[in-house]
Amino acid sequence: MGGFALGPFVLSADRAPVLLALLILLGASGIIARKRGPAIANWASAAALMAGLSARLGFVLQHLESFRADPLSILAFWQGGFSPLWGAAGFAAVSVWYLGRRTDLILPALTSVVFAFIGWNVAQQLARGMDVAPLGDMQLATLSGDLVTPADWQGRPMVINLWASWCPPCRREMPMMAGVAAGLTDVDMHFVNQGEGAEAVRRYLSREGIVIAPVMDPGSQMMRHFSAMGLPATLFIDAQGKLRAAHMGEISHAHLTAGIRDLKEND
Repeated sequence: MGGFALGPFVLSADRAPVLLALLILLGASGIIARKRGPAIANWASAAALMAGLSARLGFVLQHLESFRADPLSILAFWQGGFSPLWGAAGFAAVSVWYLGRRTDLILPALTSVVFAFIGWNVAQQLARGMDVAPLGDMQLATLSGDLVTPADWQGRPMVINLWASWCPPCRREMPMMAGVAAGLTDVDMHFVNQGEGAEAVRRYLSREGIVIAPVMDPGSQMMRHFSAMGLPATLFIDAQGKLRAAHMGEISHAHLTAGIRDLKEND
C-alpha cells in the first residue's frame, strides 16, 4: 500500500510526497535567501501555508455535512482530508500576488518549485509501492472461531479496517466507523483485528458497546499482505479486488465517506 515510516510516525502514500515537496520548497528558498535576502523565503512560507489551509478548507466545503455534526473535527488535519485542487489554487494565488510585486523573485521561485516538484515525483514513485496481490487462500476466523476466507469477499466494493484494541487511534475512530458500517448497503466493511485473541476483542467491544462483526487475524497476515506500517489502516478495495486507496492512521468521518463514495463511483 506504500507510504513512509519515520520512527513511530507513519505517513500514507498520498501525504508523504506532498509534505516532502513543501519541505524541499522551504529548504531551497531558504538557501537562495542567503544570497538574495529573506523575501524569497517569505514567499515560500506564505505560499506553503496558504496551500495547506486552502486544501483543508476545500475538503471541508466539499464534505460540509460530515463536519457540520462535529465542527471541531475540522482542526483534526492529521486524520487526512485535503483537496489538491484547492491547495494548488491557494499556492498560485499567493504566488501571483507576491511575485507580481517582486518580479525579480520569479526565477528563484520557479527554481524552488522545480526542485519541490522533483522531490514530490520521486517520493510519489517510492510511496506508491507495488500493486497488491489478490487475497488468495488466506484464512482467518470470526469471533466465535468460524473460518473466514477473505478471497470470498471479492465481487463487491469493500473497506477493510486493520485495527487492535490496544491502539488509541483505533479506539477513537471505531465508534464512528461502526456507525458508518451499519448504514452501508452497497459497500462492505470488514474490521480485521490484528494480533489479538478473541477474548480481548470481546471484552473491548462489550465494554465500549460497539456492534461490529470482527474478523480475527492473530498472525497479522493482513498487515503483511498489504505492507501496512502501522495501525489503524483503512483500505478501499473495488469489486475486482484492486486496492484503490489506503489511509494509514486515524481517519475522519469525512475522509472515510469520501473514500466510500469514490468506490461507488468507480464500481
